[in-house]
Amino acid sequence: MRLLTLTLALSLAGCASQEIQYPAEQTTASAPTAKASLMRIAKSAYEFEDKDIQVPANFDTQGLQFCDDEFDIEKNACPLDKKAIRIYFGDNKIDSKYAPEAAALTRLNNKTLGLMLENQLAGVNRFRIVTNDNDTIALEKQKQFEEQDVKTVAELNKSAKILRPDYAVKIDTIKSADRFYGEHNGLAQYHVEMSTSVINPYTKEKLAYPNLGKIRVKGTDVRSKESLVYTEVNNKYYTGFNYSDQDNVHAVFNSMASKAFDVLLSRLLIEMPSSAQVVAFKDNQVTLDRGRNAGILNNETMILFQYQQGFVEPIAVAMVKPSSNSAIAQIVKWKDSDNAEKIKDKADGKIYQTSLSQKVFAVSVGLPQDYVDNRL
Repeated sequence: MRLLTLTLALSLAGCASQEIQYPAEQTTASAPTAKASLMRIAKSAYEFEDKDIQVPANFDTQGLQFCDDEFDIEKNACPLDKKAIRIYFGDNKIDSKYAPEAAALTRLNNKTLGLMLENQLAGVNRFRIVTNDNDTIALEKQKQFEEQDVKTVAELNKSAKILRPDYAVKIDTIKSADRFYGEHNGLAQYHVEMSTSVINPYTKEKLAYPNLGKIRVKGTDVRSKESLVYTEVNNKYYTGFNYSDQDNVHAVFNSMASKAFDVLLSRLLIEMPSSAQVVAFKDNQVTLDRGRNAGILNNETMILFQYQQGFVEPIAVAMVKPSSNSAIAQIVKWKDSDNAEKIKDKADGKIYQTSLSQKVFAVSVGLPQDYVDNRL
């Protein structure tokens, strides 16, 4: 179904052209360049001041009363479940009057872009990805019939439940290639622009959340300006950046698409944060009921807050290290409040668990620097 497309700039419910605003106290912009879309990187917990210890705007507290200690990933009433998404690439426009560039841009098609983005999002384990990689699925099913008896395969297929998406994410892409030649040399000018919409596949409603905005990446965002300079002789390529080589041009646009996906990921992690319930406190340490299984990343900055009868009260900011199904958080700074002080005193030198009516949760504030340094 090519109806939907994951446009790198997720524009939701008519908000595609609006500039997305993030809490400046909890994230910082990386390496600003003119009109370029930037990754939003979560501040380290060690950089927080007391005023920064606030629950992120995008975390939904409605339904927290339905979250129990035996967390069920399909319990939709609890807002801590992971959302399943299916990605579609729709319009994939090419704007170039030059044949070599146009041919290279054609190779970066919807299928290629879709599988690239699926891999990127699945890697953080924050979301459940319903893949469009039907070729691999068909090949695997064929292998199963070759290696196992038909009855066994049929029983496995009958018992398996196909994952249904909560969101269909459509992305539209515009790729443009131009050249500017001066008196002595030229410059290859490449751009990628992605815009998105998020749709409820069951009600057919275009949603205003999550709002990922529009993403723009230039060739100079992934390569130095000098490396894109070329020289011509008699209107033919002579030296420098080889725009006549399809593989060369394709490599640049492939890097630009990857950069755009990095920006999209950083926005999505702010719009749809990871979360967990606090199991216990001891001194400045906290144990959480989930880890990498819920998409909590290494050295993630998380806000601890108490939820009681609809009221949310921030307690502390912590740096989190996850294991497969749980996590340990080191509280870096306690909130300057009476409630935080009470919990701190009760956890002084001993294990303290809050009551069922005063549960404490943890929520992330964005893409951690550790992930950028080691995974992107």
